[in-house]
Amino acid sequence: MTLADSLSFIRRDNFSLMSFIIGFVVELIPGIGVLGPLAGGFLYAYFSMLYGEIRRDQVEAAKRGAVMGAGVSLAGVVVGLMMWGPYLPMMGPMHASALIWVNALVASLILGALLGGIGGFISLYVE
Repeated sequence: MTLADSLSFIRRDNFSLMSFIIGFVVELIPGIGVLGPLAGGFLYAYFSMLYGEIRRDQVEAAKRGAVMGAGVSLAGVVVGLMMWGPYLPMMGPMHASALIWVNALVASLILGALLGGIGGFISLYVE
């Protein structure tokens, strides 16, 4: 049984949205949030190769996974900062700085792209 048969709710017309949603939901789980960009990048690259949007190549799979991983990570950090945002001024003057927001966004883009690229690379070797 292939992975695509197990995930029959992911079809050609919705695989990018479903990859994002699954990665985002996994990222919101405390303790394993790092796996969100990895899972999103993995699923996006896997279904892109399955449906013929990209060829079965290591670089193409890693690029496709990195794009989704960065998006999932950025969305997760924005939601996290919106939840913690009202409490940042109470943590002191340094935490109220806008540089905290910029640093969190840039770090999430970099780490999300790395993790998504790893997930996309792994998706090449699933089947």
